[in-house]
Amino acid sequence: MYSWLGGVLRCNGSQPGMAGSTLLPPPPAEEDSDWDTTLVVHEDMLKVSLERRHSGWEAVEKKWTEEKQPQPGSKLSSDLAKEASAAMAHFPYPQMSIPSPQIEFDFRMKIILNSQFASVSVNDGFKKLTTVTEGMWSGHFGHGVVVSGGQESQDISSGKTVATQVEASHRLQTGDEPPAYIECKARGCRTGPAEVMKALEQTETSEQVDPRLCQYRIFITMKTSDERYAEKLNGGMWIGSCLWKGLEVVYDAYRIS
Repeated sequence: MYSWLGGVLRCNGSQPGMAGSTLLPPPPAEEDSDWDTTLVVHEDMLKVSLERRHSGWEAVEKKWTEEKQPQPGSKLSSDLAKEASAAMAHFPYPQMSIPSPQIEFDFRMKIILNSQFASVSVNDGFKKLTTVTEGMWSGHFGHGVVVSGGQESQDISSGKTVATQVEASHRLQTGDEPPAYIECKARGCRTGPAEVMKALEQTETSEQVDPRLCQYRIFITMKTSDERYAEKLNGGMWIGSCLWKGLEVVYDAYRIS
């Protein structure tokens, strides 16, 4: 389990190659952040968290399913039963149990985008291409800086839904001597109200808007030829929850096991 306490990522419990707890270097003390660090906790989130802690997700999902079940004997119940029966006839190996994936927080990364970008026409829209000027990361497998990389994004809309599809490739440098270099690829989508999305992309207006009003999720893969990190990273997959404000993007990455 990991927590950010006093600017330090603290790992509690035993991990391979780690005894007791490990402290990873905090961001530079002189760095001032204008991000709103207020923790937002919704009642429903707290309820789910407590249920998960005591009974696991399987029990929680079972409870939710039971609560949403229509009353026996109703027309809706009968129709759903027929649909489920028809679907099961096409379900591969219905008696097979497959392990469910688990996620665990692994690292946090901050990148700063170049203020200059290029636009490329794509069908009836366009893509914005930009580069990363700097960044830093820290987590379970180490810490270091982001030295280079590119990012492209495309705005899309469907009905009342506004979204930005993002693909990025970052080059991570570790804090070792000599350092290792890791190729980090991210792909995802950011959605939110049109006026909020537009305001967050403009440096002059981004300070007035809470980036948590937009949902930004990504999928991450990494690889390296350095033997110190290859076994840890090359076969891994991560999902991330991000905040994007102005030229700054912050990733929280969770490893899938």
